[in-house]
Amino acid sequence: MNRITVLGRKGFTMLELLMVVIIIGILATLAVPQYMSFVEKARAAEAVGTIGAIRTAENLNKLEAGTYTSNVNELSLDFPTQGNTTYWTYSVSSATDTGFVVTATRTAKKAATNVIGQTIILNWSDSTGEKWSGSHIGAPRK
Repeated sequence: MNRITVLGRKGFTMLELLMVVIIIGILATLAVPQYMSFVEKARAAEAVGTIGAIRTAENLNKLEAGTYTSNVNELSLDFPTQGNTTYWTYSVSSATDTGFVVTATRTAKKAATNVIGQTIILNWSDSTGEKWSGSHIGAPRK
């Protein structure tokens, strides 16, 4: 393309600048969803790690008390449960002498509307071990 010369200076035409802006917009449109997916998977790694710590604390509790507990406060574990320090809330349910279920639920903190309330679940059984499930993109598929 021909450059426009004004007072001895060369510059870009409006069409060239418009094309650059359009290309940058297209690249941003493709990159942002991928980035957000990556961020959610990274936040899910936090939940998986915390669920693993809860599993370990539950197993220690069973060695000491003879059973699993549904009360997270009874566990020898210190993890964020509320406020501005966590992207997840955690709960233990269905605790018996032989197993328990840990559920991490995605909070609204820095979350897209389509992931709020999604879960990562660990179902632990003494006889069969662990089984992961859940609706979150970062839930392990074992």
